[in-house]
Amino acid sequence: MMMIPALLALSLIAADVHYPAGIGETPNPDHSEDRPVVVELFTSQGCPPCVEANRRFGDIAARDGVIALSYGVDYWDMFGWEDQFAQPAFADRQKDYIRAGEANRVFTPHFVINGGPERLRFTRDDVPGRVARTLPLSGIISLTPLSGGQVQLELEGPVRASPAEVWAITYRPGLIVVPIEGGRNEGAQMEHHNTVASLERLEDWHGGDYSLEFAGPAEDFGLAVLVQDGPGGRLLAASRLRD
Repeated sequence: MMMIPALLALSLIAADVHYPAGIGETPNPDHSEDRPVVVELFTSQGCPPCVEANRRFGDIAARDGVIALSYGVDYWDMFGWEDQFAQPAFADRQKDYIRAGEANRVFTPHFVINGGPERLRFTRDDVPGRVARTLPLSGIISLTPLSGGQVQLELEGPVRASPAEVWAITYRPGLIVVPIEGGRNEGAQMEHHNTVASLERLEDWHGGDYSLEFAGPAEDFGLAVLVQDGPGGRLLAASRLRD
């Protein structure tokens, strides 16, 4: 359970967080659907700085070669508004990053690029620049839609000393605008881009050839697959089914 002092610290941190600006950097020409950059945002409808951060996140999500995923976290719900997109599993993912050294404590808005830990500190002008300068992931995943709503996942690489986690992430592609009717953002029209709906951990990858068939997303949902070097670790590969 989160202690009250930590919540107070969270509120103070959130008040001081700066937000990513619009696209002000030339995107890295090496970014592509096969070799993307992954940007994860941990956010909340109850967090005042997240209103602008979510809007700016839409600029990042629109870039070619970027897989952008937004997770609603539930620890702001106690402040008078329950985030309809928040799930405990999403806060747990953020906490994995914290334990891996990405930050000292949970806070929002929290951006993570290609996994952690790098302990990045973002400013208004820095997030788009960080994305533009980040080298794309080197691993390549193949995702193939099959009949009956199934998806075939294929991956290969050297044998690993420790297993890598493989995550299937379904999300609502594009823009959703939600009117906030309570809490600290009461009256705001809050944008949400590529909002994550579910996390599913698939079979771990031990290196070598990996092939797995699993259930794909429901209609109108997107699918991203992330391969990660342990809990809160660096991302090794990523792909998505095109929206």
